[in-house]
Amino acid sequence: MAKKNRVGLLSPFTVNRPLNRREKQHHYRQGQIKKHGGEAAVLNFDTVITMNSTYLEVVDNDYEKIGQLSSLLMVFFIIFMTFLIAMIIGTISRDGSLISLFFLSVLCISFLFILGKFILFEWFRKTHYPVRFNRQKQLVHVYQTNNQILTLPWKDIYFTTYEWRNNVNLVGHILDKDGETVLNTFGFGYWGDKLELDHYWEFIRCYMEEDCLEELADTVTLCPPIANKKESYVFGLQYIIKMESRLAWIFIIFMLPIYFMESLARFIAMQTSKMPQWSQEVLDDCIVSPNDPIQVDARINPPHLWRYVLANEPLDIYQAR
Repeated sequence: MAKKNRVGLLSPFTVNRPLNRREKQHHYRQGQIKKHGGEAAVLNFDTVITMNSTYLEVVDNDYEKIGQLSSLLMVFFIIFMTFLIAMIIGTISRDGSLISLFFLSVLCISFLFILGKFILFEWFRKTHYPVRFNRQKQLVHVYQTNNQILTLPWKDIYFTTYEWRNNVNLVGHILDKDGETVLNTFGFGYWGDKLELDHYWEFIRCYMEEDCLEELADTVTLCPPIANKKESYVFGLQYIIKMESRLAWIFIIFMLPIYFMESLARFIAMQTSKMPQWSQEVLDDCIVSPNDPIQVDARINPPHLWRYVLANEPLDIYQAR
């Protein structure tokens, strides 16, 4: 077996290894309905970019996290530079020693080098790394973090859960001929607990295998508006704040400074990054009929998006969803 290594950016996956026991236990099999309490439920967790009768495109597993790492690094940078400037001023006012100034310069350069190395995990990359499920041709197109596009038959992918630092993600493994060795991995959509991932998997599986597109389309409430443009600052802030219930209002005052720093870092990441571009081959495989009855994208987003984000929609609208 080749040496183990990692693929991905913020949440890397270990490849060139055998499947572990958890991955075998949590294997999501194509063609099999995932039920809980005798019923199959679907959830999309606001990860759908575009959905039509030809393909379903969702965000990558790191999209929601963009801004978290770089906002933390920005705080470290401010603290470090404040401390460094104070030391330089103190050194100059005392004796102006060249040795001391040289030491401080080396310290500053080293810190900036390390900072830059980590901040490039989010900045100057791609705005997102989409995964496109082609219903018509039963293919899955993956825009990988190395900027290469991977196209695989739906039936050939080993879907399961992957745990990394107490986070659980739905992933697709590409296995070797032995059916055991993981050669490559891609993550998509949503991090959550096992039950949530079961519902998310059922949403993906139903799209690819069942005759219920209209019903699935009705479950999509919010689409990130990133199909043809970069994410705006306001939407990035809304996506970070997005709440499940009004109980979260209790914590929002305390979280506002964190939300502000994260949204600022996220906006910088989006503006310094390029949009992913699918190859012509993928585009040719995903031609959509102009009369397609299923057209789900950012145009269906709630008109009063802040009310949706803050879980403050009128009761009749909430119950109608």
